Order: sequence, then structure tokens, then C-alpha cells
Amino acid sequence: MASNTHPVAYATDPIGTVTTNIIGTNNMLEFAVNHNAKRFAFLSSNEIYGENRGDVEFFDEHYCGYIDSNTMRAGYPESKRCGEALCQAYIRQKGLDIVIPRLTRSYGPTMLMSDTKAISQFIRKGVAGEDIVLKSAGTQYYSYTYVADAVAGLLTVLLKGECGAAYNIADKSGDIMMRDLAAIIADYVGLKVVFEYPDDVEKAGYSTATKARLNGGKLKNLGWSMKYDISRGIQRTIEIIKTL
Repeated sequence: MASNTHPVAYATDPIGTVTTNIIGTNNMLEFAVNHNAKRFAFLSSNEIYGENRGDVEFFDEHYCGYIDSNTMRAGYPESKRCGEALCQAYIRQKGLDIVIPRLTRSYGPTMLMSDTKAISQFIRKGVAGEDIVLKSAGTQYYSYTYVADAVAGLLTVLLKGECGAAYNIADKSGDIMMRDLAAIIADYVGLKVVFEYPDDVEKAGYSTATKARLNGGKLKNLGWSMKYDISRGIQRTIEIIKTL
């Protein structure tokens, strides 16, 4: 699957991020070869698309945006790209059957409360009865997927996907601007959204992508559909966390 996947972890353990995604993936691929695995699924990420060049509204599986590799934050997307390249190498050289589901920003009641991704922090504060803190203008436009839909997408790709192919696990009903996401959570729990400047550690780990909407048409052709739009997924997440 993946290394750590939230901003503070990127900023405080960039070596662990890169080595898990490259060396860890290679170890798993070798394990699959040595144990004659029937199929291998490498969970990739919307991060591999880089920054939107302004030429498309949605990223399909062939899109390739800009990543400045000479930054600490680049460790995650670049190492996920390398993981995908390793998969293609093992298909060709070792004959492995590999599929590549690409997750977008996933969320749900099982996320760690220590997770520093924006959506995780919004939900954590909402459940705790604290105002939702927005640390930017909130114009970032991203795709989000509730965990149950993400798992269903993974299983669909594992069982029905074509060897060597990548599939976006995303749907338009999960797309939302960050400020609107904050507002949905605040409204649901009866709180308000407040602005706060991020500290240096947080800023170092933030994605620089301002628009990352994924085209999920290829996965839908395999029979997958999103069951939880962003509003329903957020409400379900909050209600389950409240019971824990």
C-alpha cells in the first residue's frame, strides 16, 4: 500500500516516506514472485499526477502533471511514481500479474485522530465540538472517497482489472472545494469555520496542487460505482466516530 500519508509525517520523516514506497514495494514484489502470487495490487495515489497544468478539468490515468523533484514534499508523489514503474518492470521481467488502483483522498471513521490531512483535522475538530480550522483560502478542489467505496474500488480492480493498467477510484459526487468541505462539517455539527495560519512544519508537508479531480470512468466500466457522496460519507464518518 503506502508509507505515511499526511503532511506532518512527510515533513518529519521524508526518508521513511521515500524508502517505504520504493524499497517496501520492491520487497513485496519480490515476495509475490517467490511465492507465485496469482495477482498483485499496488495501491497508488492521486499524488502521482502532480500539479494540474491547467489543460484539463479531470485527471485520467494517462495524465502527467508537474512535480518539482528537488523539494522535500516531492518524496511522496515521486516514490509512488517509482512504485508504479517497478510494477511495470516486474510485469515485463518477472511475469507478475499486477494491477494499479489509484486512490484519491480517502476518509472514514477508521482514520487516525493524529492524521494531519485537512479532512481528518476538520472531522476531528467537529466531533470534539471545536470550530473547524481552515489554514488556507480553501479554494483547493479535490476528489474524496469514503473508505467503503475505496475498498470496493480496490477489490473491483483486483478482481476485474487488466494487468498493467491503472484505475482511478473516484467519482464526481466526491469532488468538493476545501472551504465547502469545511462548511459541510461545520454545519452538520453546529459549529463555524475559522481561519488560522499554518506553522512551518505543516506548510512543508502540504500539497501544492490546487486542483486534483480524478476521472473515474475507467473503473466505472468495470462495474464500480460510488455509494457515498461527500455529504453522506462525512455524516456517516462523524456519526460512527461519535460512538467509538
